[in-house]
Amino acid sequence: MVIPRTTLLDPARTLCNAFASASPVSELVRCFTSDPMPIAHEHGHPSLAPFLGRTFTGQQGITKYFELINEHLTFENMRFDPEDEWVVDSETLVVCLKGRARFIWRATGEGWNETFCYRLGLAEDISQDGKGGYKVQEYRVWADTGAAYLASKKELRLLEGQKDPNGNAKARAAGDKLGSGMNVYGSCG
Repeated sequence: MVIPRTTLLDPARTLCNAFASASPVSELVRCFTSDPMPIAHEHGHPSLAPFLGRTFTGQQGITKYFELINEHLTFENMRFDPEDEWVVDSETLVVCLKGRARFIWRATGEGWNETFCYRLGLAEDISQDGKGGYKVQEYRVWADTGAAYLASKKELRLLEGQKDPNGNAKARAAGDKLGSGMNVYGSCG
């Protein structure tokens, strides 16, 4: 049975709107199934940030993921591509979309502009309260983990300071090995 596009857009839109409006964690968690068990996974190496590279499972896991996001990050001006640009697979019940925001690492105050990608797997919730309906069952995120890591170490501004106003790398002093590639040690030819 093929599920209509609009039926699948509703739960994706609900989660995106809740996240973009900085809703409480409890409201975000309500966007997820209870049964089948939901998962959240933000791709990246687990050593870069406590919410990266691990699969958070169940309602408690989803709660923990969003609590970690809230503990470490804040954001401004979150927005998503228009819904007609969202990729909806009615057979596999998946919605993929892009979003943008300015993220700020709370502890250091360093921020960056980011484009991120969501892959939302949907399922009919077989909850005990009898409400059912389609909700997010699988939440996968691809984002700028390097910027998050550098901001957490208060090194992002330092790196950005190595660029001119047009975003081009500034000329470096002799002996600077970062970004010099084979020029530092000689060529292969």
